[in-house]
Amino acid sequence: MILTLTDFRKRIEYSLCQQFASEEDARAFCERARAANVGVACVNPIYVRLAAGLLVKDGIDVSGNVGFPFGSHFADVKVMETRQCVSDGATQIDVVINVGALRSGKDDVVLKEIGGVVDAAAGRPVKVIIEAWVLNREEKERACRLVEKAGAQMVKTTTGVRTQYLESINPVRRGGASPGRPLRGAELEDIALFRDVLGPKMKIKASGGIYDLDTALEMIRAGAYQLGVSRGEQLIREFQARFGDRAQI
Repeated sequence: MILTLTDFRKRIEYSLCQQFASEEDARAFCERARAANVGVACVNPIYVRLAAGLLVKDGIDVSGNVGFPFGSHFADVKVMETRQCVSDGATQIDVVINVGALRSGKDDVVLKEIGGVVDAAAGRPVKVIIEAWVLNREEKERACRLVEKAGAQMVKTTTGVRTQYLESINPVRRGGASPGRPLRGAELEDIALFRDVLGPKMKIKASGGIYDLDTALEMIRAGAYQLGVSRGEQLIREFQARFGDRAQI
């Protein structure tokens, strides 16, 4: 496939998810996103209005984090957060599913919750974060099918937020992290699995641990449409230096 520099920029999503981020931090984050001309800037609900005012006019989508970072909120709370984000100018929504309900086999709970958020988003794209790094294969497949059935537009690998809880469960469910290989949010095998399970209209967002251009391009080749990264400027500069305006990947 041909990937242009413009398309690569628009596939990149910046995120400011820290609970301690100040308004000054949020403004600086928006300036970074605008300077890099990325596709999406994702912020916590309290900063959606600020980010939308600074970025949407420049063609950068603003996504509101809903149910962040654990997803263990009541469905009504996620719906309320979504409505507030939409009211404040969000053009997209990132929502964390009820991971515990999924792992408990309560598919009806998960489906109803996602559907409620999709309705509240009023036509805006909804990206559903399934936290793939704490799920087994069957759970990942089931999550993808539920996201698609609920009417969302995108499955996202993880929040990219590391906590003692997520890191402690990985050795149990993944067989342990190998020496020198840190736990990552986005894995190529997960992207390939999602692509196999999901219909052709569904998109995939890879998020977590994408720190270099080669990894970013591997994710796109595997089927990722959007990339959640923290080093977007670096990746864009490397793309331009290596490929110029377009690359055959």
